[in-house]
Amino acid sequence: MLNSFQIENFRLFQNLEVGKLSRVNLVVGRNNAGKSTFLEALELYASNASANVLLDLVESRQETWFSEAQPHSQDFLGNPIRHLFFGHQLPGIGEAGISLGEVNSYDKLRIGAAAYQNKSDEEGTMRRIRIRDFEIDDEVSNIEFFLVAEEREKSRRLFRLDRDVRDIRRSNRVLYGRQEPEFKYTWQLVSTENMPNRKLAALWDLTSLTNLESEIIAALGLIDARVSGVAFVEDISKGRSNDNRIPLVKIEGIDEPLPLKSMGDGITRLFHIIVALVNARNGLLLIDEFENGLHWSIQPKVWDIVFQLSERLNVQVFATTHSRDCLKGFDNAWNKYPELGTFFRLDAKDDLIKATEYTSETLTDAIDMDVEVR
Repeated sequence: MLNSFQIENFRLFQNLEVGKLSRVNLVVGRNNAGKSTFLEALELYASNASANVLLDLVESRQETWFSEAQPHSQDFLGNPIRHLFFGHQLPGIGEAGISLGEVNSYDKLRIGAAAYQNKSDEEGTMRRIRIRDFEIDDEVSNIEFFLVAEEREKSRRLFRLDRDVRDIRRSNRVLYGRQEPEFKYTWQLVSTENMPNRKLAALWDLTSLTNLESEIIAALGLIDARVSGVAFVEDISKGRSNDNRIPLVKIEGIDEPLPLKSMGDGITRLFHIIVALVNARNGLLLIDEFENGLHWSIQPKVWDIVFQLSERLNVQVFATTHSRDCLKGFDNAWNKYPELGTFFRLDAKDDLIKATEYTSETLTDAIDMDVEVR
């Protein structure tokens, strides 16, 4: 479990430190304060700088776009991955790039650019040799530029920076698939738009017929106590595809199973959260805008389930919210489990993002006195 977290040179964060993390962590802040970015940094760290995660992050924000009316740069500095770095610029060769890890840790994960030259050794074998002192304007032949991940003395080439995202994905499948790193943590992500059906179905397959299935059914009962079962079936009404399995629920008193989605956004959101939670055992659960679709009246009960299951399954939860009702629900659960929660707000000050941490007592007092903490 992460006890603290420091982010350097990643998107909005030039240097962000969160000194204390717990089992269940809630993050608030105004728009563009970096809440979703904080979750992205955790995902990148958990994946140990997976090339696929890096590419997913830029694609998810449509940062790979280019127009026919705009010249497409073949310079490695124009690679879309630059948008992940502070200031939307790749660091120079040898300069500090992204750094992720616990505060004051010597085992930070660092991501930056590196130059390699192809040279023949004494036996005539061609090898890539890393060039440490290199200026972009230097005229050196056989140079390749890579995005690299480093930790202590270990260094990994992730992908060449002179290729676009499609070429990188193709080359990774062919050449670098074996080099995907061992993850630091398993993790599950529930975005603002929930998970794709394909992934949700796969997670349910891992959960059904286990003891955790009853936990999910019980959670759905917070919204509709008549739910007695869940199953995924193939929906071929729109043709056959890899993403056409949908969840149906059995409702007591109704013979025909009903699509989960037909019962509303709240029960759908709750299903995604709880399925992701039970499949994040011994890892991380990341939830962006926890409250989406959930009525204020059930949010305290949902938080109570999240606190209990995360402790039982050894899951560390990170969630964001804009909702005061969500905040109050979290506060109620935190007061019941005072050792398990952490709450902090992200604020922009002098063009830097800083984290302000609250104790349980301070948060409760702020809510009682109607002080705005979001």
